[in-house]
Amino acid sequence: MKMAGIVLDAVVGDIVERVVSAAVDEIGLVIGVDGEVKKLKAVLTNIQAVLHDAERKQVEQQVVKVWLHDLKKVAYDAEDVLDKIAYKELKYTVHNKVPRWLNPKRYAARGMLAHEIKAINEELNAIYERKKTFQLEQSNYQRRLSSFRQMITYHQETASYVKESTVIGRGSDKEEIIKMLINSHVNIALPVIAIVGLGGLGKTALAQLVYNNDAVKKHFELKVWICVSNFETKNLFFQILDQINPKNTRRESSSKQVLLDELKSQLQKLGTKKFLLVLDDDWNEDPKKWEDFALPLGDFVAPGSRIIVTSRDSNVASIRGAQTVHVHRLQGLSEDSCWDIIKSQAFKKGEREKASVVEIGKQISNKCKGVPLAAKVLGGLLQSKKEDWEWMAVRDAEFWNLPSHGTKQILEVLKFSYYNLPSSTLKSCFSYCAIFPKDYRISKALLIELWMAQGLLGAGEVMEDKGNTYFNILYSKSFFQEAEMNEYGEVIRCKMHGLMNDLAQSICKFECQNVGESMKTSVDLSECRHASFISSATVGTLCKATKVRTIFGWESNSDEKEFNDGGTAGVTKISTFFTFKLLRVLDLSGFRGSDFSSLFGKLKHLRYLDLSSTSIKSLPKWVTRLYHLQTLKLINCDELKKLPKDLMNLKKLRHLFIDNGKKWKKMPQALGKLDELRTLPIFMACQKNGILVLENLKHLRGTLEIRHLCLMKEASLAKGAKLIDKENLRELSFNWDSDDSHSCVGGDCDDLQVLKELQPHPNLKELSIEGFRGVEFPGWVLNGSLLSHLVAIKISDCNHCEHISSFGELPQLERLEMMNMSKLKHIGGRGASQSSYPRLKELIVSSLPNLQEWSGNAASILFPSLKSLILDNVGGMGVVSITSSITSLTSLSITCCRDLELHPEGLLRNNNQLDVVRINSKLFKKSITNK
Repeated sequence: MKMAGIVLDAVVGDIVERVVSAAVDEIGLVIGVDGEVKKLKAVLTNIQAVLHDAERKQVEQQVVKVWLHDLKKVAYDAEDVLDKIAYKELKYTVHNKVPRWLNPKRYAARGMLAHEIKAINEELNAIYERKKTFQLEQSNYQRRLSSFRQMITYHQETASYVKESTVIGRGSDKEEIIKMLINSHVNIALPVIAIVGLGGLGKTALAQLVYNNDAVKKHFELKVWICVSNFETKNLFFQILDQINPKNTRRESSSKQVLLDELKSQLQKLGTKKFLLVLDDDWNEDPKKWEDFALPLGDFVAPGSRIIVTSRDSNVASIRGAQTVHVHRLQGLSEDSCWDIIKSQAFKKGEREKASVVEIGKQISNKCKGVPLAAKVLGGLLQSKKEDWEWMAVRDAEFWNLPSHGTKQILEVLKFSYYNLPSSTLKSCFSYCAIFPKDYRISKALLIELWMAQGLLGAGEVMEDKGNTYFNILYSKSFFQEAEMNEYGEVIRCKMHGLMNDLAQSICKFECQNVGESMKTSVDLSECRHASFISSATVGTLCKATKVRTIFGWESNSDEKEFNDGGTAGVTKISTFFTFKLLRVLDLSGFRGSDFSSLFGKLKHLRYLDLSSTSIKSLPKWVTRLYHLQTLKLINCDELKKLPKDLMNLKKLRHLFIDNGKKWKKMPQALGKLDELRTLPIFMACQKNGILVLENLKHLRGTLEIRHLCLMKEASLAKGAKLIDKENLRELSFNWDSDDSHSCVGGDCDDLQVLKELQPHPNLKELSIEGFRGVEFPGWVLNGSLLSHLVAIKISDCNHCEHISSFGELPQLERLEMMNMSKLKHIGGRGASQSSYPRLKELIVSSLPNLQEWSGNAASILFPSLKSLILDNVGGMGVVSITSSITSLTSLSITCCRDLELHPEGLLRNNNQLDVVRINSKLFKKSITNK
């Protein structure tokens, strides 16, 4: 089967599936519209049976492609109407002012909506009649859906992230480039080494290998990596400056000369230190632009500095002129290397490979033409295929015979892999990523929130888990790459390969538009559903996109979004956004005006609203009328003083992102009514009811910081929060904020009993306790069986504590921080076992000036796994007791330990793997500090 163009309407099945699902939910039972909804469901179910064949035949039959396109538009309209019905029902449920059968307005509203559905049904019936002329074959949709659900279950059970596999087959390429970087000597101010090759050959991966090589790290004291999405001199200067000194006061809106002067100042501070700059994916073919950028840099970097450029275009290297000292033309991998890549993706570690499958796999690897991206994607495709005939279907696919070569051939591989994704929902999830520009680092959590807002994850309790599983599948099949992991081995951010981005863009066509300043005014926006990276100058143009569902991300040459309340010339009124009545996602982060009009309440479909970094002082009442809202972001809203009392109206709210909260005195009681809430990073305890508000928030997950615990006088109020039942909380912080405004009257607080009742679930990973005023900690804090998964703990500003038994019984503890505890004298002892701190890798002890002893029954194995030790302002006896038996350090810092009488020869000698040593020079002999 030919693949060219086949992806155009492959996602229509997902839209139809969503509408059918909505029609069989509660909406189908709503009196007044139920009859028309049932008809809608019936005709779509019949159409659903032939969609798979229609998607296949659209390539060769233009009429089928047009039919699918028309079907998709009507399905979108149906989804919008059903969503309006759901909104009306939510509204009446929330307010519940008049019984349903006594509210005439409700009947009138349903009548209008029923009329809308009837009109849609007439269109669908006409579409259904048209399909009879295409002779479309029916397929067992439920069987395919069941197969996909089995795959979902498999990934939920087995998917765990590991670091991306080592780059295969590029060892000699890496060594050649490193040699050119380090050992070559040329009389050019800033020489360029160009890595040139087809898309998908692994240019970026090779550059990363070089960039992170230990010898390169030692040779170049300063390294900067830039993804060149747009070769503009001023922007490049700013990016380099921002990486050299993130705290610099220059802004992207500064003039080119101002940025260059500041960059010159920063680079000259390096003196003779060499500088390495990587410009990844450079497409610039204008020699004047290159000279404008590179020649000034060459005037003030140290000799031996270098630039690495990666590009698909061989002309790019020649345009660099005399500066290019070496062009490394990347060749395809060997067949064996391609097979190694396929194997690493297709088989789980330790899985036995069938000889017949191996033989077919090697034949597939030969067809990859040495392109690692093709091998990786095909390996991901073959993960779930175990039978010979399934592998042969990939080997014998018709797209291999298409008259294409180079990048076009790779795109055919990617299309084939996309088309073979196991569900239309996965296809929609991937294609939605077209809203992100090339080289954009995508947050996994954000992506899942956006998928959820578009209805791609269905409904119910497990949407986030389902989104995580979908991400796992796409990542395992190499639709995402360059993963950034957290300390638990989970992906938090990733990228799409440039060709994958091209694929997503080709799928979405006119549905997803980058409405930046470079957008052509002639672009048809009538079918635009998702608009991203809008510039303030083009928001007015976006008004033509009456069907838009996503407004996300911004481009601006200024530091703030150029909106204001008056709508002056060249500046967009905030009221412009009222016209986008079908929005599911709205990003207004950075808006600096004050006009958050009540008209926003008309955005009845809205699921995701970002008001971060705005000047908002209180959340407007209209927000509480967004009954579908799932995600509300209020990050860096420094003027925000409170949340509205009517927040309880947002029954569907799952993620409430807030930070700072310095001006907040309390949280609304209504918060406790949001029983769907998953994300609540900060909660302010109050004197009246403590933290009882948290009782019903049983789904909380991720991070929770509880502040103002100093206001809690009764331990029973702490127990009511039921933290021990919240099994999905990952990080928990307790903060007493014991300043004058929140101090306990008469000193009648019992912090020990309060903290005792705040015992978390054993699944907790990280714990922080700040400002606790007890003289000792409750038993659960130190109990290995009650905190069996804890990997990090931080204790700070607990100034009444004199003794801590030991944290050594926490079996998974890897990081321990103890800070600002002036009275603490003893840690450990009193029965500490020989298995103390078995996994501890990082220990930070700061401002414990009176610490005398850190002991256990077996001092020689107190910290058997410790790698990093930081001691600052610690009593001398304490330093001796901590360091006396350590032998595994790679990093050591001892500063401001003024009464320390210790020569560190033994400590340095016993830790022969030390790479980083920082010891206050006033404490020791100069010869010792130079070691």
